[in-house]
Amino acid sequence: MPAEKPIKIMLSSTVYNYEHVVDAIYNQLVGYGYQVLCSHKGTVYPIPGKTTEESCLAAVEECDFFFGVIFPNYGSSGYTHKEFLKAIDLNKPRGFLSHAFVPFTRTLLKNFMYDKDKNRLDFELPKKTMVMDSLKVIDMYNDAIGDNNPNNHRLWAQ
Repeated sequence: MPAEKPIKIMLSSTVYNYEHVVDAIYNQLVGYGYQVLCSHKGTVYPIPGKTTEESCLAAVEECDFFFGVIFPNYGSSGYTHKEFLKAIDLNKPRGFLSHAFVPFTRTLLKNFMYDKDKNRLDFELPKKTMVMDSLKVIDMYNDAIGDNNPNNHRLWAQ
């Protein structure tokens, strides 16, 4: 009887300043026998005739489980956020980890970022900081947990 194909996990995150963490997560997952799709490790392959973004989004469609990691750096291209949204749109089995700075900053700035009806205001950071480079990170976190959904339809981001 042929061996079962390993579960294919998409590891999606920004990488800048956190390469060592992404490497450790990737190595742990591979060590458990999963096939890991991770652009940082070169296992999200470019599709001929497609853009990098299209190849990354195709990897989301291909995976069996989507594993998003939210670091305080948004990144320059926004690919990670688009991957999160694609996984949510496809209702992929998924889980998220978040750096502690993200929910902390979200709580700290909540009164400046949202009106009384929870609509996002134009408030942004005046410049990048060592804590967070963009408030789009908080938008990504909110999308990941399903912040606009009823509590019984939200996800945790540990």
